[in-house]
Amino acid sequence: MLKKKIYFIIFTGLLISFFISSYYIYKYDRYEISSDNIKNHHMIKSDQKKYWQHASQFGEEINDKKNFFKTGQEYKFSYLPDKIIFIFSSLVKFKLVDEAGEVKITKKKISLLIFQSILYYISLLYFYNEIKKTYPPNTSLYIMAFLSFEPTIILFHSSFWTESIFFSIQIILLTLIIKKSEKFLINFFGGFILGLLILQRSVAMLYLFPIIIYYIFTFKGNFIKPTLFLICGYLVVVLFLGFHNFSRSGVFYVNSSQSKDSFYKYMIPSIISKKENIKASLAQENLIIEENNWVKNNKINFKTEKERLKYYNYLQKKSLMIIIENTLISVKHIINKTLHFAVLDPLRHVHFFHKYEYKGKPETRYYKSKTHQKLIPYRIAYSILFYGVCFLGFLQLIREKNINHLLIVILSVLYFTAMTSWIGNTRYFTPCLIYLSIFFGSGLTFLRNFKRTY
Repeated sequence: MLKKKIYFIIFTGLLISFFISSYYIYKYDRYEISSDNIKNHHMIKSDQKKYWQHASQFGEEINDKKNFFKTGQEYKFSYLPDKIIFIFSSLVKFKLVDEAGEVKITKKKISLLIFQSILYYISLLYFYNEIKKTYPPNTSLYIMAFLSFEPTIILFHSSFWTESIFFSIQIILLTLIIKKSEKFLINFFGGFILGLLILQRSVAMLYLFPIIIYYIFTFKGNFIKPTLFLICGYLVVVLFLGFHNFSRSGVFYVNSSQSKDSFYKYMIPSIISKKENIKASLAQENLIIEENNWVKNNKINFKTEKERLKYYNYLQKKSLMIIIENTLISVKHIINKTLHFAVLDPLRHVHFFHKYEYKGKPETRYYKSKTHQKLIPYRIAYSILFYGVCFLGFLQLIREKNINHLLIVILSVLYFTAMTSWIGNTRYFTPCLIYLSIFFGSGLTFLRNFKRTY
């Protein structure tokens, strides 16, 4: 009976994702002329547009029989998304961009959204088959229901952001990890899946270390073999990535350039502003002057990827130096941004991203709009309710003495929080929900048992 309920929940979630995807494609697969007279596709703008353009270029290079390891552009964003887009455009036979490099209007692009949804809900089935061995039936049911219907998660399946496939890979990896198997194939495959997680979004590059800590506590004196198997699978993908970058640029590197300049873009101007008591815009101008002087003195040629990497390394080193020199200001900044980061925002990064202008005049954007201000109390209430249930789930796992799962959830949430919370963007919190689903499901079980007791 429980299995039928789980299958019904998962199938219903899949149908809802199909419906939402169809709605968004019907309504938002079109262009707008924004208030600043810029032409933007409603669904595919910002970094998404770059992925589609890169996918188109990659396809042209493949069709021209170019050596695969010479294809592509600088590893600035995630490695995998443009390859997936190209594969689907080839299979379903639709053109990605027009002669001007603008995203083509075609309903065929829904095929990618359908694939994302199917992959995600298949990964849930795989996850369920593992957690049912550990958790009470009701807890498994609650976890599956949360992962199937939680709006912050489910809406990403109907967008062209990188999150949906990232979630699926997360769930597959988490399932392999909690198997607690010392077998070569399971751990090697786990390392390989971790590598795919990195290719989908580079934020996962150091996630290997929380997993190793989990292995040490889980396997205790027998942790060396499964850890080595895991690392071997991980290295297969990471070395492949590094070799591709080396073949194209002449430099072996595995960290995206975006990860190197992100502190400089999103954090350093604010720190300088507070340190010198000046406006952030002025701090930004001063940084640009220093940056331009460094580029001039070091004769950086931005036309070559090798030279650009020197520039990104400079920005990274400079950023870390400023953060260390201004530790107190940096900590305050991170705490403030983390509080924003942790407030759930189910509609912003898909529904309102499609509906509102990406750039343009401030009054035409979602951020600080009347709708945004109106929803803040509801978001806070939803977040408090969610974290309250998760806390009860934390207590429930302690009560059940399920320390291993408790550990992997905490390590994973701390990792993704540490990697992205300082930006303050609520979108980057969403991967944490995959792990917190275990706390949430266990929390509902805690409430159920408490109600029965009293």
